[in-house]
Amino acid sequence: MSLIEATFRRANQICNRQLTRLEEKDLSISILYWGFMPTHFDNALHRHSFFEACYVIEGSGFYIEHGMEYPLRKGTSFLSLPGTWHQIRSVAGLTLVYVAFEVDEERSGSLYIEAFRQLLEQAQSVIYGADARPAGRFWEALISVFQNEGPVMPVLLKNSSMSLLLSILALHGPKPAFSLQLPTDALHEENILFRQAKLFINDNLSKELTLMTVANHLHISSRHLTRLFQKHTNQTFVHYVQERRVQFASQLLLEGDQSIKDIACQCGFQSVHYFTRIFTQKLGVSPAKFKRSQFTEGRSGKNHFKQ
Repeated sequence: MSLIEATFRRANQICNRQLTRLEEKDLSISILYWGFMPTHFDNALHRHSFFEACYVIEGSGFYIEHGMEYPLRKGTSFLSLPGTWHQIRSVAGLTLVYVAFEVDEERSGSLYIEAFRQLLEQAQSVIYGADARPAGRFWEALISVFQNEGPVMPVLLKNSSMSLLLSILALHGPKPAFSLQLPTDALHEENILFRQAKLFINDNLSKELTLMTVANHLHISSRHLTRLFQKHTNQTFVHYVQERRVQFASQLLLEGDQSIKDIACQCGFQSVHYFTRIFTQKLGVSPAKFKRSQFTEGRSGKNHFKQ
């Protein structure tokens, strides 16, 4: 038995047992069957009362619908609609995968119901080059799950299958009402950069953090980074980093028995003297006194810092 035959046999067994219903928030899909066929030849002219989505892995042939012949080749996705007479023909054989499904409207939200109704009315039956689109890639990803004999994670199987079904909807149907509109405004991009800068700083407090280091990590200019911190924190980059270092140091002072020297080093201060000076400037008390007073008074010290 070849690798593709073994993979498809395993996929047929698992999918047709484990993936009979896919459910997500506001969407429930009944799976009537899955098909993974290493070699598919001709079938009779027939129709279904449900959707059947097919994808060509390898080979060539024809898909016939409404008296029209559509050439089939690698990367072709074709969708048979409920009630539509159709047929597949292939002399040499097609390596074909397919899934038959219907939407459970009683358990689905109105947006999804309308999207699949539009698919029924306005679907483009045959799409070429689907191997470069999400639907083709999700088919390939699903197949890859079964290429090894190890156990299959149920959540991986469920999520990849649901993603596949939704990608078929997006590929063959009109634009759904719930399509994600990608933000393009500069403010959104600016917020992402600032969030990335904060995460990088917080995760690397023990290292040297210069304006240039962080700006290079984000692939922006030092001037741009300076403006981001002034706008979002109303303080300079240097003061922000110092504040984060002092906050981290205060947590370490309360949580363990490390020496002041070790804490200074772990928080990125070059010397105990510099650590003590900055810590005292920020909190009005030396690290040693802070530790003693916090233990005595039972306070965490978190209120000293902006979140």
